[in-house]
Amino acid sequence: MKAEKSHNNPSVIMIVDDEKYMRYMLRKALESEGYQIIEANNGKQCLEKCSIKIPDLILLDAMMPEIDGFACCVKLQELFSQHLSNSFFINNNNLDGNPLLYQTPLLIMTSVEDKESVDLAFAVGAMDYITKPIKWAVLRQRVRRILQINKVVKELKQQTETARLMSLIQERIRQSLYLDEVLKTAVDEVRNFLKTDRVFIYKFKPDGTGEVVMESVGWERSSVVETISKFSKNAQDKSADRGHIPIGDLIPYHVEFLSKFQVKANLVVPISKINTEQTSDGNLDYTQQLWGLLIAHHCSTPRKWEFSEMDFIECLAGQLAIAIQQSELYQKLLTANKKLGELANLDSLTKVANRRVFEEYLNREWRRMAREKTPISLILCDVDYFKRYNDTYGHPAGDRCLQAIANVIKAEVKRAADLVARYGGEEFVVVLPQTDAEGGFYIAESIRQRLLDLKLVNDGSQISEFVTMSLGVATTIPVSGYSWGKLIKIADEALYQAKKEGRDRTIIQTF
Repeated sequence: MKAEKSHNNPSVIMIVDDEKYMRYMLRKALESEGYQIIEANNGKQCLEKCSIKIPDLILLDAMMPEIDGFACCVKLQELFSQHLSNSFFINNNNLDGNPLLYQTPLLIMTSVEDKESVDLAFAVGAMDYITKPIKWAVLRQRVRRILQINKVVKELKQQTETARLMSLIQERIRQSLYLDEVLKTAVDEVRNFLKTDRVFIYKFKPDGTGEVVMESVGWERSSVVETISKFSKNAQDKSADRGHIPIGDLIPYHVEFLSKFQVKANLVVPISKINTEQTSDGNLDYTQQLWGLLIAHHCSTPRKWEFSEMDFIECLAGQLAIAIQQSELYQKLLTANKKLGELANLDSLTKVANRRVFEEYLNREWRRMAREKTPISLILCDVDYFKRYNDTYGHPAGDRCLQAIANVIKAEVKRAADLVARYGGEEFVVVLPQTDAEGGFYIAESIRQRLLDLKLVNDGSQISEFVTMSLGVATTIPVSGYSWGKLIKIADEALYQAKKEGRDRTIIQTF
């Protein structure tokens, strides 16, 4: 039996010994077993190399100058702990037992087998020890056993992390109706899980182009946001590729893109959801629809994706599809509720507040102005000769005229606290809290003048060739115990006076 990993991806063993001949003999024996060997001639060099790439096993001589094997073990454990603490795996406290079980195993080589040396080897974190002179058959079996144990531990770690990550995504889906939160959690956690350089989610548009809607990228790598727009919907067919990117199968745009972003290996998984749009006959389709792609990029080195990694990402894509479906249904519900709110609160023709909303608002503002002892103004607006307008141009044209007038009034009533409503027929009403008589008159005249500027032709008018409006303004400082109905009554009297005096004017009354 050769190395624990496949020949294409053998286990990496670091040999640390200050004797060149011993390193040579160890390399020769272990390479014959199919292992990949890294050498270090002292403890300092070992630490430097491990800070760049951590091997699968470290074979460490106990007696070396400067930093001996025991001291090196302690520093290696600190290095491993720091490396692990940078991942969500340790931060989320999901390890049962000793976290050192999840670190690279250390095998100490010692020339002595006294009790103190053996105890010290295990105390500083070594998994096992072997005595010199080396018995090569024993070394091969010991290395093989340690790597087998470490492989099981790593698989356990991956299964635990996979279950944790899937649970986290499912919990986020249950807790949040906002898709961005779910997608952000997914790309961050997947990049950490795969220990890769870039993970992003690409969403297709109806025209076949698309955009990156969420990304997690290492600090040393470039973002692909606003760069990708030409992924084919056939891109998911590459999800089965586990190694080097098949350049011959890609269009020139993709070759240029992968080269620009230094992508050595990518993993592409489709995100498909159930289509819930209605067909032309009013029925629901319920067919699978490609929504987008979940893509991982590895840039530092070529990489073969493990089948377990691919299976997990495909399973995660299924969970994301559920989140997308849930989010879309939620957005549809919000839209439906908004429409219901409009039906309940807005006049269907002019899209300003209806009379019920006006009366509730006036009642509320009347009581507030009474508490604050500040003025409130109310404007009643009536379109002059509107019946003749309808008779002349027809009711559809009359509806369009009222819509235009409503837009004129809304344009002149700018404050958030003010309210424009349809009072009935061709009448509109404006509520102006904290507005005195002068302010109310100014707004009324602005509305009247803006309507004249619109120059809506009215051949049925007896006073102008255009549509005009008469306005009555009432202003008061409300007093507790008195009804807001009097404000409407006074405004109506002012409007009547404006009509009586010839229309197309504003009359103001206070009380």
